[in-house]
Amino acid sequence: MMIYLKPRIVYLRILIGLLPYFGSAQIPVTDVAANAQLVILNQNVATLNSQLVTLNSTMGKLLAQMERNVTVNSSASKILSQDLTAKRTPASYVMGSPEMTELYNLKDKIVEAYKGTQKNLRSFANLEKVEKERATETLADALVQVTSLVSQGSHIASTGEIIESADRLSALRSILDKMDSVLETIIKVNTSLLQKNEHRKAVYSLIKTN
Repeated sequence: MMIYLKPRIVYLRILIGLLPYFGSAQIPVTDVAANAQLVILNQNVATLNSQLVTLNSTMGKLLAQMERNVTVNSSASKILSQDLTAKRTPASYVMGSPEMTELYNLKDKIVEAYKGTQKNLRSFANLEKVEKERATETLADALVQVTSLVSQGSHIASTGEIIESADRLSALRSILDKMDSVLETIIKVNTSLLQKNEHRKAVYSLIKTN
């Protein structure tokens, strides 16, 4: 654009510089060729001015849009940062949720059931050795499981990883289901041992009586 306009601008300057001489030479104002050229030059200048106005307006709009984009991007970045922080930081209701309370309550129940069953294993006199060994292995496995599950629950509730609070609670409920299963296993083992011991005790008592 600048290369195209430059010769015309130079020509205009030359023409303007020659106007006094044209006047002194008494060139007729009605000279068709001169008037036509002046009209063309005026039109070109007017067009250039119009283009400059349009360009300035366009640049102004572009700069304004860029500023808005920067503001929007900055706001979006801030919102994203806040969202990630919220996901990394466990909400207080997660740490103090019924799920967390139940997690520790179940842990206590499992430990209590474990200790009670272990005590019965030592005190029951009518159990076979293999039965005691199997029960001991089951109890040991249950203790390992509950230790791991409690650790997982504590980690999920307090980890700085990007996890939604709702997902944390969902994971906790899944862990609680597994812990319930562990507790049921221990109770079943204890009940089975108790029944076997009492049954054999009754049988032995009946035999002695006869």
